[in-house]
Amino acid sequence: MGAAASVLLVACSQEQKENTSIEVVDTAGMPSAFLQYGVDRGHFDDVGAEVSVEPSSSGAAAIPVLISGDVQFAGSDAVSGLVAADRGLPVLIAAGGTRTSDEAEEDFARVFVRAGNDEFHSIEDLGGATFAVNSLENVNDFALMTVLEKHGVDTSALKFIELGFPEMAPALEAGDVDAALMIEPFVTMALEQGFDPVLSPYVESRPELMIGLYLTSEEFAEEHPDIVEAFRDGVAATAADIAEDPDAFREALPGLSEIESGLAQQVRLPQWSGEADRESLAFTSDQMLRFGMLDEPSELDHLLILD
Repeated sequence: MGAAASVLLVACSQEQKENTSIEVVDTAGMPSAFLQYGVDRGHFDDVGAEVSVEPSSSGAAAIPVLISGDVQFAGSDAVSGLVAADRGLPVLIAAGGTRTSDEAEEDFARVFVRAGNDEFHSIEDLGGATFAVNSLENVNDFALMTVLEKHGVDTSALKFIELGFPEMAPALEAGDVDAALMIEPFVTMALEQGFDPVLSPYVESRPELMIGLYLTSEEFAEEHPDIVEAFRDGVAATAADIAEDPDAFREALPGLSEIESGLAQQVRLPQWSGEADRESLAFTSDQMLRFGMLDEPSELDHLLILD
């Protein structure tokens, strides 16, 4: 991964002002665009923060960088965060992030199959399928198994292959995988290319499921609670801004990411929230425990700072 972004957060007290240099990474694409949008709109300035954003390859990849001390905040995902805590890593949830919608057709994540294939036509056909996912042992596994179980599909024979989102459509077309779990803007691109959507795994697992979050270390949270709170306030203000005026965010997307202007007007936007959703996290933890992705129930009372 490239050098992390430099983030200057100013922690102020009545006695003194202390400048603290903070390093932050966020997942490339819509998540990093979200955070950069907040910077450009001045929401982190409002809480004493001057932020520059460095994209990372995935939520899971950001956690080792956080643990090493090279960064103080990491945009990640709920599953990776809970797995890290389950393995004894000193991480805490500083803020919420990406959430699904409550409508399957409007969600930013879909599973596609190749049009005209002879085997996979519906959810019930997907038992034993080979899925392309962008990261293994992640939210993809949990969501797919949850939804398929709801439809009575035996999940014991599912196979997952890790591919980058740009590689999924070619692999699906070539028959190298049976299905692919994509997120925007690749969802809109796949629809335009004629692939068949068969389910929306995130929202069908749980409406308004919290997918993304921002992690920090236990040490940093203990030493700099005001900075952590200021960062969360910036996330919350950015989320409220986009909810109020999504068209302005769409207009800005081409300058914040590799999403072209025409595509930016079509993509299904995630929802965002600065608040970490305890009920959603509890649901995710329970399902992960059922599927053997956790050894113990998550200690949310400990993990959720600024809750």
